[in-house]
Order: sequence, then structure tokens, then C-alpha cells
Amino acid sequence: MKNVIGMLVLVDSAALMKDYRLRELLDSRKKTNEIPLITWHDESEYEKYIYMVADQRFVVSGQGTKDLTVKASPGDEIRWWEANIYSNSPFEIMIKEVSPPINSGIKWQAFYQHSPRLHSPLEKENTSTIGLSYRDMFWAAAYSDFRYQTQIKEDTFLNNSLVDLDYHIDLQIISKSQTEEVPVCIFRWYPKIQLQEAS
Repeated sequence: MKNVIGMLVLVDSAALMKDYRLRELLDSRKKTNEIPLITWHDESEYEKYIYMVADQRFVVSGQGTKDLTVKASPGDEIRWWEANIYSNSPFEIMIKEVSPPINSGIKWQAFYQHSPRLHSPLEKENTSTIGLSYRDMFWAAAYSDFRYQTQIKEDTFLNNSLVDLDYHIDLQIISKSQTEEVPVCIFRWYPKIQLQEAS
């Protein structure tokens, strides 16, 4: 394994749930008894509440936005996790799924050992074993509670070309006042991973 690339999803869940447009949407769907799935394909009024950040060494574009593209090389491991911007928010957030689109499954299989999968370390990791140099970064890749993980195959041959891989993130918003952890809604959007030869 070469690099461990951590991607943090930061959410201002309190401000998000106060947004009148979102509340109108949720109220209109209460009768269906289904959890609203809000999908971002293009610009959205909700994007000011959700941000993605990563170590700048691995960022191609979109730092601090939902459209984060990171660069990775054969052997690199990629991790995702979530955090509320404010700890006193009345809402919890949780990544429900990190997954490639249905039509790109074959492409993912060609480059990755497996699709992104849930992973919760039992013990705090030894950061010195993964070559972490920016220990003061709050989005450091050695964060012990990362939720999803995948790794690029060591024998991936890119022939000096760049390969863009789409995937989607489903993020659940959960009210702390509810006895059952039933999401209020789910947000879905489509970042990218750009594969390139190691420099």
C-alpha cells in the first residue's frame, strides 16, 4: 500500500434542516411514508451545507465542495467518513453508502480490489505505519472511525493515461429526538476519483 487518502464529508446539518425549501419538500412527502432521496446532478441550493475535503496533495479539483475529485495511484487506499460541522446539532449524519453507479461496475472491478465497503476499525491505528505526514490535519487519513474503504489494485496498469471513475455517496440525516434511527432524508451526489500513474 502506498498512500492512504482520506475524504471527509462535512455537514452543517442544523442549517440544512432549517432550509425552508427542504422543509417544504419533506412535508410534501410525509404522506408517502418513504424516506426522501434528494439527488444532486447539477448545481443545487443545498450544496452550501455539505462539503468534501481531502489532503491537498491528492486533490485535483473541488476542494471544499460536493464535487471533489481526488487523484490516486495503483496500491493507494481510499477512505471516506462524515462529521457534523457543529457538535451540538440536533441532527446526526451517517454515510449510508459509497458505491459506483450501476453502469460502471465492470470498470470498478478492473481497477479496484473491491467496491467501497463498510469498515470500522476495532482499534486506533498506528499513524506511523501509513506514512502520515500532516498529523495536524483534522481530515487526516488515519482517522480511526472511517466508515467506507476501498483499495486500488497494485498491478493496475494505466499506460500513462488518466481514468476518471464516478461514484455516488448517500448521506443520511437523522434526528436525535427520534427514538428510532430513521433518516429524515438522504442526499445523493456524484464525486470522482481520477486514477493516474504514481509520480
